Amino acid sequence: MKKTEKASLAPIDPANQQTIDPYHERILNAARELFKASGLENVSMYSIAKQAGIGQGSLYRRFTDKGEICSALLRDSTGRFLTELEREAQSSNADDPALQRLQNSIEQVVDFIDQHAELLHLIKSEFVGKKQLTQFEHPFFRRVNVIFTELLSQAAENGEIVNIDPHFTVTALLSVLSPDLYLYQQKAHQSTKEDITQGILTLFIDGLVRKKR
Repeated sequence: MKKTEKASLAPIDPANQQTIDPYHERILNAARELFKASGLENVSMYSIAKQAGIGQGSLYRRFTDKGEICSALLRDSTGRFLTELEREAQSSNADDPALQRLQNSIEQVVDFIDQHAELLHLIKSEFVGKKQLTQFEHPFFRRVNVIFTELLSQAAENGEIVNIDPHFTVTALLSVLSPDLYLYQQKAHQSTKEDITQGILTLFIDGLVRKKR
């Protein structure tokens, strides 16, 4: 009997968590309902455990904070989004200049942030605070960085843009695509998604185009 109890307390493998842990979906469903009803900031780990009908110890064994819960809620949609973004960015269609593909990618990232801004903000905040890293080292932004850098490098090689450092420029672009900035612009300046998108494209697409002489 003791061996059975001890085994039940063993750490859960995140890779197999959804298939072997009956509490996993209960936690995510509870969090999803509470986030929708009360907003992210007003939901505590205690309230999630209560809504899921489990003890706080059981919750913390699976998720150390709300950021990890948000990551789990977004995992599938984020994976699909990034995979599709990578596929489109690698398109070799000669009719689509690299700068145009970069613009398309930026617009898609803004759409994704618009749909999930609060979840992404909380994930980023928990990630940065817990591991003392910057948003640029978060897995989501790292994959977007690779996509953008490749497209910007192609645009530079093709003579589509002025002479710039692709790595620095992409880092600056990612800082503007932060969910914090997106939410701030919405709340402080009542900016729409279209306003924010146009502002980014003006700086990082129109502003980089090599002028014809």
